[in-house]
Amino acid sequence: MATASIQDLMDLLPNYFIPDQAKGITARIGFDLEGEGGGFWTVVIENQTCRVVKEKKDPLDLTLMGEAGVVLDIFSGRLDAMRAYLMGKVKMIGNMSLAMQLTGLFKPNKDELRALGGKVD
Repeated sequence: MATASIQDLMDLLPNYFIPDQAKGITARIGFDLEGEGGGFWTVVIENQTCRVVKEKKDPLDLTLMGEAGVVLDIFSGRLDAMRAYLMGKVKMIGNMSLAMQLTGLFKPNKDELRALGGKVD
């Protein structure tokens, strides 16, 4: 079975965004990802909206680095974000307070990821 790609996730990320959780947040979050399907994406959060661009948009408030597959596992719920960080699977540079808020800003739709062929538990 094929798995959802990191590009699939980035395309869907604005749909998973929870505007009410982002009151007062303005941020640019870089995803610098390696491995299959890797690349650089910038998630821009402002005015309770979210958009994703496939390039680096400076200045960045936070940069997350790691394998694309690990980020997919985090967003699909197969891997806890804090656990991934503590295990060294994800590295972060920048605003750590923002990093702590990040998982509360998105609610991925596991059914949608499954429809893309993702192996979601």
